[in-house]
Amino acid sequence: MLTTEEHKQIMKIGLDHVHWYVKNADYWKKWFINVMGFHAIAGGHNDHTYTEIVKTGSKDYPIIFVISSPLSPQSPVAKFLEIHPPGVADIAFRVNNLKACLEKIKNLGTVIQEPMKEKKYTNGYLQWSKIISQTGLIHSLFERRGDTSILPENWIEKKPSNKINKNYFLALDHLVLNVPQGELNSTIDWYNKILGFQKKQFFKIETPQSGLYSQVMFHPVSNIQLPINEPISKNSQIQEFLDINNGSGIQHIALRTNKITEVIKQLRKNGLKFLKVPDTYYEQLTETDLNLKFDSQEWKQIVQENILLDQEENKNQKQGKQNHPLLLQIFTEPIFEQPTFFFEIIERREQAQGFGEGNFKALFEAIEREQMKRGTLINNSGKNLK
Repeated sequence: MLTTEEHKQIMKIGLDHVHWYVKNADYWKKWFINVMGFHAIAGGHNDHTYTEIVKTGSKDYPIIFVISSPLSPQSPVAKFLEIHPPGVADIAFRVNNLKACLEKIKNLGTVIQEPMKEKKYTNGYLQWSKIISQTGLIHSLFERRGDTSILPENWIEKKPSNKINKNYFLALDHLVLNVPQGELNSTIDWYNKILGFQKKQFFKIETPQSGLYSQVMFHPVSNIQLPINEPISKNSQIQEFLDINNGSGIQHIALRTNKITEVIKQLRKNGLKFLKVPDTYYEQLTETDLNLKFDSQEWKQIVQENILLDQEENKNQKQGKQNHPLLLQIFTEPIFEQPTFFFEIIERREQAQGFGEGNFKALFEAIEREQMKRGTLINNSGKNLK
């Protein structure tokens, strides 16, 4: 097992980009621009694959999505879509020393899908490789020096940005991975041994209908967080995802903002739909001191936009201070035809770093309500719950 210090010498900032495999890359490029406020930065095609690259986020923490669709059956995207619905196929990481990283990974027995390659640029060079996690999720690894393109393919060209980045988001906050029942621990071990992620919070979420286990992993260098979920029961929403996705996969990505009510209001205008929570959720919150953290105008906006609220336990707070780190979160409806992938929008206040169990359960219950509408949530007697 690699030590934390060894990983710190290898890994640089963690996340490089997210690669989506979809049926129509041009459609989703326009969707990310018009709905989510991204702007196009590059794109192109060869005989088999069409790719668009979009970007948002802050200067220090850019959010880069690569979107690819097939032009022929020989495209790796076509092969992916034969097995899975559209979604995230590759979470790419940036590393300091790719050669050393691959040597350590090889010694740990992980499949290296693509050997190290190199491309030189006028003012920089790029080295890259690909590994496959035990879940089947690809992780491209990039070592970048100087000025390089996002992808090394010669047919990818930069695009002049004629769209102003609306800058709804500051950074990519976390990604959530769903795995089959019984595979949580082995997946945790893989991300710890191979990529140096460490354990953080653990949750067991249950309702009368179903449940899940979730282990939050984080990287000590980049602090990117990776909650990993497994279903407790066969009728769990996690199991529904696994069935539709035909295996493990990224369930959702959280994008961080510092003005959540304004951003959600604009995203709704742009056509994005969000999961709803019942009025009783806010009635219960008024029995706590959470609503006291907001003035009347902001509280009204939070309720109107259906934003979830939770407090994170602050173990380091000084005695007598009651400033618990605060989480504001909301979740979109699935963005594709099938109920697999969705986005989370999150705002962290008072140095909140982790996750709140209350919001986690509220999300779980909201997705269960959507399952009931679809008729896919079945109780223990085998009856559909609607």
